[in-house]
Amino acid sequence: MALCGALCCTENSATPRQGNAEDRADYNSFLMIQNILCFASGIVNALTIIDMGMTVSHQSGNTSHTGRLIMNGGAKFGHLLASFCFGRWASLETGISRWRRGSFFAGFSKSDCEAIYSGRYSPNLLAATIAVVLGCTVHYCKEHGGAGNDNTSECLLLFAFSQGIQNGITRRCLSLPICTTHFTGYLTDVGTGFGAWARATMNGEKPPTLLKAEVGVRRRCGSGSGVAAKELHGPYNMQGALVAAGLMGAISAGLVPVVKVKKTSP
Repeated sequence: MALCGALCCTENSATPRQGNAEDRADYNSFLMIQNILCFASGIVNALTIIDMGMTVSHQSGNTSHTGRLIMNGGAKFGHLLASFCFGRWASLETGISRWRRGSFFAGFSKSDCEAIYSGRYSPNLLAATIAVVLGCTVHYCKEHGGAGNDNTSECLLLFAFSQGIQNGITRRCLSLPICTTHFTGYLTDVGTGFGAWARATMNGEKPPTLLKAEVGVRRRCGSGSGVAAKELHGPYNMQGALVAAGLMGAISAGLVPVVKVKKTSP
């Protein structure tokens, strides 16, 4: 974690905000990157559920379990909360007058939240990628060393840590803060978005944008990642998460084709 954090701190953020998501020239590739990261996170989370019965990408359930089992095994859930909390720490972004939730390291290093959408190198996402690889390494070594991996395995901490960094990057995007590691809020956005749109349409008013509703619908790839994880776990065990690491690494290195937005003078 310390090594990954050090890599995050090599970030050099200098990209200005690109405007509201619905007005972006790269809107389609913007959503594509979000979908790929959502798919990758879903693979990691589903594999940890299948293999060790624990969730690492969303922490609501772990919070409940920590309290419910505080005197009888709740520590294992609390450890995951602490690891992910590196990615859920309130940090003040330069030039912004309000507090935002985001990755501790993403906030501390002032991560360039536009880098992954413009096809440029992202140290923070690379750090998250490395954390997934290291988690797979720990799992493999324990499995083949005879110790085995259960719901207290150290590899879970690395997986939760990686998801905290990734989510911290996408949550800090000023065009449209999006969680790529969990989905619950977007079901709410779909319902309320379509409801507000339907009422405005019926009353002959200008309907609001369905951007958030569209984001929620298009992120159906999250369920597809569960299918992928099930297929990967059979032959590859937890090492199937290396597929997710490959996707994250490709985006972190700027290898995924995106629509380039020309810089405009202030």
